[in-house]
Amino acid sequence: MNAAVETRTFGVTSGEVAAIDTWVAQVASRWGESERTVFRTRLCIAELAGNVLEHGAARSSDDYIAVTLSHLGDGIGVEFRDSGRPFDPTTESAATRAKSIESATPGGRGLMLIRAYAGDIAYCNDGRCNRITLKIRSA
Repeated sequence: MNAAVETRTFGVTSGEVAAIDTWVAQVASRWGESERTVFRTRLCIAELAGNVLEHGAARSSDDYIAVTLSHLGDGIGVEFRDSGRPFDPTTESAATRAKSIESATPGGRGLMLIRAYAGDIAYCNDGRCNRITLKIRSA
């Protein structure tokens, strides 16, 4: 059985980030995924999209976020591509290295959530775009 796959491309604006969230919820619900799996998928993608919006340094109106969802039977596969500056979310953040709350810095908490909810996280940049793949297991 082949996995169902849906792809959509969005701009890099706060309105488009909201549209990504709505689209992900619709697709995952249509596939019959549990509310918990849908939530985890939405959260991971929203964190990635929010990072692009906040830190990606949009260079032109041609910048984009493209999301591909794959229905895998035991979860949802995600491919997240963006044209922002290179950023590897698989590297350890300062938040994960902090020894105490006093020594923690504000950044990196969202990436910790992604690592908690997703598996098989991989990153590459081909000089044109960032590509992040991950898998949300059915819950």
